[in-house]
Amino acid sequence: MFGYVRAYKPEMTFSQYDIYKGIYCSLCKAIGKNYGLIARLTLSYDFAFFALVRMSVEEACSGFKKSRCSFNPAKKCLECNLDDRDLEYTADVSMLMVYYKFLDNLQDSRGVKKLFFKLLSPYFNHIGKKGRKRNSEADDILNKMHLSQIDAEKNFNGNIDEVCHPSADALGKLLALNKVSQQEVLYKFGYMIGRWVYLVDALDDYENDEKDNSFNPFVLKENYTLDNAVASLNLTASEAVSAFEKLKIYKHKNIILNILYDGLHSSVKAVVERKGYEKSL
Repeated sequence: MFGYVRAYKPEMTFSQYDIYKGIYCSLCKAIGKNYGLIARLTLSYDFAFFALVRMSVEEACSGFKKSRCSFNPAKKCLECNLDDRDLEYTADVSMLMVYYKFLDNLQDSRGVKKLFFKLLSPYFNHIGKKGRKRNSEADDILNKMHLSQIDAEKNFNGNIDEVCHPSADALGKLLALNKVSQQEVLYKFGYMIGRWVYLVDALDDYENDEKDNSFNPFVLKENYTLDNAVASLNLTASEAVSAFEKLKIYKHKNIILNILYDGLHSSVKAVVERKGYEKSL
């Protein structure tokens, strides 16, 4: 989850955006507290969405207070009143996902780029070790995902569902972990979001992966078109919405719906326009 699952601000009220940004800021501070200042730079709104969903299925609410941004003390923001277990959990998950994404980049890179990633290895290994110590269950899920993803990509036979599965399955399990009352539906919802993220990331990386000869299902699948890719993304987003509608939501529902209906569509549109893709990938 790296930058695609985010709100569409033009369709949000001021109060909705303040809460959304407040969760992001609170998560940023939780990461800083547990992993250090530099680790905050890896945070994206995808993880704010993850925390938002986890918090929304809990009846209790710690509320918010006014605070100041650690990077810009002159800037005021909202912050969750108390240490929230879902924020702490999301901080650990986000750092572990960053670590395993780093391992993927290290494995896929070549030449100077690979050397650059090797130089960064001590820092990311430290992040991974700390995340593993703080939350071994989440690390176990992501470690299995990492190994399964390597195997799925190595043995890719044109079936995009199979190559999406490890990432989708991991996000479903992570979102549902310890949420006993709605675990099955949360898993389904997380699975579809994870599948959507994998696909939109592949679409965004299409040109670079084709140039670098890196794995990308859209590059390897014969006669695949832009229409096929966008249709698959839209279908996956629709399945995510269907799963979300089965959840019992106590708060922040309109913010999440903004992300699902407007934010995901806006991200796909931005990728297509930014890359200037033709009909055939």
